[in-house]
Amino acid sequence: DRDPTSQSWMWVQASGPPDRKVVLFDYTTSRAQEVPLCLLESYCGYVMTDDYAGYNALALQPGVERLACMAHVRRKFVEAKKVQPQGKTGRADVALACINKLYGIERELMDV
Repeated sequence: DRDPTSQSWMWVQASGPPDRKVVLFDYTTSRAQEVPLCLLESYCGYVMTDDYAGYNALALQPGVERLACMAHVRRKFVEAKKVQPQGKTGRADVALACINKLYGIERELMDV
């Protein structure tokens, strides 16, 4: 039996054609890189993840393209903006402006 305060993870995979979506949930007691490597052992395609280093090994698998989640990317630029000199426009501002444009396009397309 596991301690009720111990950590565990739910790994979620989604796939399938639009009319027959498949969502697979895998419960594990580890977030180590061996878990996604095992779950996606013969997978070829895109994998969207956060910035956790445990996913780095996936990108080394032939046929796997790792994608970044824009919410996590945006958060990194928000953090960078906090440490840039006050009153100066920096690279973080430029990146955040581009991300905001993308979010605007996404909002427009949701209404189509």
